[in-house]
Amino acid sequence: MVHVRCDECGFDCDYFVEGEMEQVVFAYWNHMAKEHGIEYSPETLGRYVKKKIPVIPS
Repeated sequence: MVHVRCDECGFDCDYFVEGEMEQVVFAYWNHMAKEHGIEYSPETLGRYVKKKIPVIPS
């Protein structure tokens, strides 16, 4: 499970989404386009979300 907060990305916005990777990427991509007028590619947002996943040492 991953999450993204819009304010973590430098926006004055309280949008938050949590769920499975693909769901979060699509929801955040949709939010960015509709609310902020920014159209990142889903691949770019996917890379950003993957960077937020904590690495658990083995």
